[in-house]
Amino acid sequence: MTAAQEGDRPAATNVPDWVTEHYRLVDAAQLDTYLEDFHPQVEVRFANNQPAHGREAARAGLAAGHAHHDMRHKIVGYYEDGQTSVIEFLVHYTYRDGRQFTVPSCAVIHRDEAGLYDFVRIYLDLPD
Repeated sequence: MTAAQEGDRPAATNVPDWVTEHYRLVDAAQLDTYLEDFHPQVEVRFANNQPAHGREAARAGLAAGHAHHDMRHKIVGYYEDGQTSVIEFLVHYTYRDGRQFTVPSCAVIHRDEAGLYDFVRIYLDLPD
């Protein structure tokens, strides 16, 4: 699929409100607010990087990302099985130096009985 075809994908229509609200906060860089969705002992892993364990470690990694770029998530697929959700995105990045690009991405989120995220896996392929 070409980049133009990827960008033309329609937004998913079956996305629950908790997902839409979470990524609205992510895109607005409301880190402290969206971290409330995370279990205190959450494990967050970006691609092949080492996982961050706990909210504070997750905060440090996520804050570093927000410091380097803005994001805009377009949810193009949503799938769930029990308490595990798979969310497919097109993510548009705008870096502080003006570079911009859109890449496909995927997140796997497991929520505990209280609805808090106890693990988050994020997969993407950033351009060089």
